[in-house]
This record gives sequence, structure tokens and C-alpha cells, in this order.
Amino acid sequence: MKNIPPTILLTINVLLFSINSHAQSLDLKDSLQTEQSLKKGILNNVKKMEGDTAFMPYKEAAIEKTLMSGLTIKEGHIISENMLQSMGSTTFTLSNGIKVHYKYTNKNKNDVQLKAISYGGLSLVKDEDLPSAQVLGDVMAVSGLGDYSAADLTKKLEGKKASTQIRLSNITEDISGTSTTKDVETLLQMIHLRFVKPRFDVDAYQVFMGNLNNVMGRSQIINDRIKDSMTVALYGNNHPRKRLFNNDFLKDVSFDKIKAVYKERFKNVADFEFFIVGDIQKGRLRPLLEKYMASIPTSHVKETWQDHSVPWLQDTIDKEILLATAPPKSIVKMGYQNVMPYSLKNEFIARVLGEILQLRFSETLQKETGESHHASVKVNVSKRPIEQVSLLLAFDCDPNQTEQLTTMVLQEIEKVIKGDIVQTDLDQTKANYLKERKKQKDNNSYDMRLLINYFREGYHMNDPKKFEDLLKTITTKDVEVFTKTFIKDVQFYKVVFK
Repeated sequence: MKNIPPTILLTINVLLFSINSHAQSLDLKDSLQTEQSLKKGILNNVKKMEGDTAFMPYKEAAIEKTLMSGLTIKEGHIISENMLQSMGSTTFTLSNGIKVHYKYTNKNKNDVQLKAISYGGLSLVKDEDLPSAQVLGDVMAVSGLGDYSAADLTKKLEGKKASTQIRLSNITEDISGTSTTKDVETLLQMIHLRFVKPRFDVDAYQVFMGNLNNVMGRSQIINDRIKDSMTVALYGNNHPRKRLFNNDFLKDVSFDKIKAVYKERFKNVADFEFFIVGDIQKGRLRPLLEKYMASIPTSHVKETWQDHSVPWLQDTIDKEILLATAPPKSIVKMGYQNVMPYSLKNEFIARVLGEILQLRFSETLQKETGESHHASVKVNVSKRPIEQVSLLLAFDCDPNQTEQLTTMVLQEIEKVIKGDIVQTDLDQTKANYLKERKKQKDNNSYDMRLLINYFREGYHMNDPKKFEDLLKTITTKDVEVFTKTFIKDVQFYKVVFK
């Protein structure tokens, strides 16, 4: 009788108990016969019940919530599908205006990556809202999604591998996501919720802000003190778009402003360009796009970024800042910055220059001091909001050697300007780039960059003329001419922490 519902079994047992008790109260043979007859009849009927569809196994009447519970999804459709042979990609245009660039690759098996990018970012955020905007990504990460807190979301996704992340940069906002092949539907559900039903958890926000306030004792952390000091040296104490991360900053963070900035920056999904790359077949992706992406409400409003570049206080900045360190040491930071027309060749030459200087600085510091120094060189080539090249240098040393080594580092740059460039340094740098590129091509993330560069920058990374051939043509003369042009009328800072 294992299939009889518990309520019916209980009724049968009570009835049998009643019959048995009644028979025992009568000292009659007929009564005993009646008891046995009734028991037999009931049990026969029970056996019949087991095969009756009206008495199916009992189940709890629980309705399990899903990520999409409470949402009415009106599916859209794919209105066009354009293949690009040279990229091995397909662009889907959805009925709500969204464009999705897709490429199948299984270099990393069971791995799917998603990226959604839109122009605007922090550049469209008011000065007074910047502190809130700058912690927005962290607050959204601890707030959960849809109907689920962060903790509940983790439980809900147990056994699945899918995640999304929000980010606001200077001129863009983006959502990145990743999943296994089997969990792509979950990933797209989460993307849908990021636009349609984001979660703003005030309790999680308060815990997060409490943690930030607790680390305000960071004045003892040397790297943070250096960062703050550099901000003041270059931009001053009170620039509204270059705030110090201090108590005043935290006081200006607001839960309501975080919500308002999020809703403003992520209000129109059609303003985003979507990229999906990885181990997911086109036939399986299509219906998921129609269900979860084409169903998101959109408008026809398109945004772009604004130029809120903050200039340095002066074209030349030379400062010494006293800083308690143990053991005593000097930390030297120098930077060059100049407006230069953007081109792919200029970007490659700038990167080559940085690598050559890294080699020469390390060798020079080692040779002159007999010790290994932490020397770093970073070159940034920007296309937006302004076309600009910056060269950042840093090293630490014994306080007594500060002036000597600083002079020697600057002399290495002068040597490059005069054409004193070692051919083997250039050859080694180019060889390293080619080797690294070959390694990168073995990963799905390379194909993601391939699509983004092509559709957003008009740059085909797989075209040899845009990389291998171009890199091979760079000569020592190219590096010399580029450096001369860059250094002419350049902005420069030198900040020494002693």
C-alpha cells in the first residue's frame, strides 16, 4: 500500500482499529467472523485503489521559484542574421534593436563568454554623484539579482556555473558574463535581469559601507598614501572628478544615488553592443536570444561619452614628499604625457618603446648599484576621450642614491632620442610580442577581443598587415622619431617620496 496517500492510510487504520475494538467488546463468534470479513473487504478495496489514477502518490504542493519568477516574458525574434566569413562570426539583429555578435570557438572547451558595452560611463555622471557611481559595481555585486539576495542567489545557482559583473569606466558601462556550455540559458537569464529586474539590497549596501569605513585606517598602508599623494600633486586637493578616497568621499556615497545612476546608465539595452564567444552552437543560441534578449524593452535613444579629461595643475611638476617607511627608501615616480594622433603603428611603437626602456632601466640600475631594483615602465596609448600617449616610470632605491639614479634613468630616454637604440633590444621585444600573440590565440578570450576590436574599432586583429607585418616593419629609426615627437613640448612630472 505504499502508493496510497497518507490521509487515506490514516482513515483505513482508524477504521480497522474501531472494528477490532468493537469485536473485542462482544463475546460472540459471529462478531469475530464479521471483523475478519470487514477487514478482508477493506484491504481488497485498498488494493483496487493502488491502480486507480484518482489515488496517485502524494506530493507536496510546493511551487519552486526560478530566477525569472514574477516576470512576464514576451518573446521577440531575430529579424536578420549576417555572417562575416573573414571573422567566422554571425551578427544577429533582434526585433527590439539589439545587435549580438557571435562566434563559435572551443579553444577553451565548455567555456562561454559574454560582453555588453555602451558608451557613456562615468563621463555622463554628475560630479556630486561620482562617489556613488565609483562603488556601484561593488554594491551591485553584493546585492544579488532579481528576487534573490547574494547569499540566496549562490544557493539558487548551486550546481551551475554562470556569473555576471557590472562595471563603469571613464567612458563606457559594460556587463561581462561567463558560463559553462550547459548553463548559457542561466547566463542569459541573468543578463535579462540586469536590465529588467536589478536588485538593490539596502542591507548588503550597509554592510559594504561598514567595511569601507573600517578600512579608513588605511593611512598606514604605504601604497594608498602614495596614490593619494600623487592625486594631490597632479590635480590638487579638491578636484571634483579626482577625489581622494577618504571619509569625505564615503560621506558622499548614497544608496539612492547608486540606484539612480544604475537605472540611468543601464536603462536602454539597445544602446549596448553584445558579444558572445565560446563553446555554444548557433542553433542552441538562437531561441535563447529570442526568449531572453529580444524580450527586453528598449528605446531608440543612443548615447555617447563626454570629454571630462582633467589636466595636470602644471605642465611641469617636481615635488619631494616625506613618507615614513621601514626600512628607509626612496620611491621615484616620473611621468610624460603628450597629445599625439592615434594610429595602430603609433600604438605599436609606443609599446615597443616601453619594453626597450624597461630593459634598459633594469640593466642600468643593476649595473650601477649591484642590486636588483623594482623598476617599472608603463605606456598608455589612448584613442578616447583624447588621442594621447603617456609614459610612466617608477623605481625604488636607497635614499642616498636617489638623485644619481634619477639622472641616469632620464639619460636613457635621451639616448633613445639621439638614436642610441640597441638593435638586439628591439629584436627581442618584437620576438616577445609575436610569441605572446601566438599564446593568446589559443584562448577564447582572444576571439572576444577579435570581435570587439573589429566591430567597435574597425581593426581586424587576424589580418597580418595589422599585426605581424606591421610589427616587423618597425625599425630603430621609427622608435627614435616617435620618441623625439613625443618628448617635444611634453608635460612632465617627477615626484620623489623620501
